Amino acid sequence: MATSDYDSDDYVKGEGWLTFAFVVLLIVGFFNVVLGITLIAGDPIYVSGATDRVVVIGNTDGWGWVLLVAGVLEVVAAFGVLVRSQIARWFAIFMATIAALGQLPVFFGRQPLYSFLVVLLSILVIYGLAQYGGRDRVPV
Repeated sequence: MATSDYDSDDYVKGEGWLTFAFVVLLIVGFFNVVLGITLIAGDPIYVSGATDRVVVIGNTDGWGWVLLVAGVLEVVAAFGVLVRSQIARWFAIFMATIAALGQLPVFFGRQPLYSFLVVLLSILVIYGLAQYGGRDRVPV
């Protein structure tokens, strides 16, 4: 009988969720950095006029800085998840929450689908890290 990858002693339940969390945090962090820079610069592609420089809470410059800083911290959290640090795991859960909340002021703006996807993926990251990122993981 042939053995599969799941029969080896190296397989740990939930490893895929941790890899998923790393990839999503990295991608969302990168896009938040780019979106933050775009909002700060007032790029006409994203912000088309002086009256459009307002989001639900505050202005686009303020949220641009929030998204820029959050994006950098999300990338740092992603690499912490990659090395399986418990402190980084909790930090990543916090940053995924911040990523979701950071999209709410622009949720009904020019990119509502992007904001919805970030919120959805952030919830999945939080689930994966909370469910499978703990120290008490046992091999299956």
